[in-house]
Amino acid sequence: MKLHLNIKCSWIRLFFLSTVIFFTISAFQAVLATELFKQTLIKDATWNGTIILNGDVYVPSGVTLTISPGTTIKFRKIDKNSEQNLFSTTTPYYHLAELIIRGKLLARGTADKQIVFTSAESIPSPADWGAVNFLGSQESEMEYVKISYAYNGIHAHGSTVKVSNSEFSHNGVGISFKKETKDVAAPWFAETSNLMISYSKFFKNKGGIAFRSSQASIHHNDIRDNSFFAIWPKEDCEALVTYNEITDNKKGIYLYQARGVQLEQNNIYGNSSYDIAVGEAQDYPFNAANNWFGTTDMEKIREMIFDKHSDPDLVEIVIEPFLREAVDIGAGQ
Repeated sequence: MKLHLNIKCSWIRLFFLSTVIFFTISAFQAVLATELFKQTLIKDATWNGTIILNGDVYVPSGVTLTISPGTTIKFRKIDKNSEQNLFSTTTPYYHLAELIIRGKLLARGTADKQIVFTSAESIPSPADWGAVNFLGSQESEMEYVKISYAYNGIHAHGSTVKVSNSEFSHNGVGISFKKETKDVAAPWFAETSNLMISYSKFFKNKGGIAFRSSQASIHHNDIRDNSFFAIWPKEDCEALVTYNEITDNKKGIYLYQARGVQLEQNNIYGNSSYDIAVGEAQDYPFNAANNWFGTTDMEKIREMIFDKHSDPDLVEIVIEPFLREAVDIGAGQ
């Protein structure tokens, strides 16, 4: 009986000690975190460790923000009445906390030390924070980053950004970039963006990649399990979309007045609604030949293409010749 009590007491002491250690470590980590409120960086800066953003941080033209491998940036959920927004709360800005890049961002993680951008909320949800928002930024780079629970993981107007070996999940849209109408106060608003997106994963977002009137190179990505679309090109673009795995989304490729998109050597199959679909506003035939659609059965392929063959008022998606076997998305490097 005495031995049994001693063992029980030892377990209680061990549990108590473990609990104390856990909360001590948690408190220590909280102390180590750097908390920032709305601000503009006035000179080049490097971020390390854990950064908690309580509002907008702006990197102006001529300033470079470097984020070290292994850094975690967490965004607290704010609203438009929080007084933590630096600029407008309407496009191209957000009413949520965001990292606004007019200068340059260099976020280069490594395979074993990824850079994380995520929500600071205890129970995170998509759109807890705005975006890593590139506005007229040139030559920014994001490599080995993980972005989650944003409205848009990356958003860009008039910017050149290279994204590689990264993950986007639980966002409204993983990456969104566009050109808008002319704005004299912000000339970059009407300039073309050019994004190079490669070797990255997009999953459990509402949408994977959306772009309008922009330049893009989208290759060697795995885009799956997104609740609305994988890729949504709009209007006049100059884009190459190749060597991507596009599956298990609601719509694989969704077209809205899309022209200038070269779509070839992709695996586009197994999407729940359609593999490729045109919107009612799509006025231009679209060439989707030389892709793998999961089968060589033409009837089955056509079932997953929404175009004039489904509705005579729509334009045609050209799918022949189609590939007879799946593309090795590791090839063509």
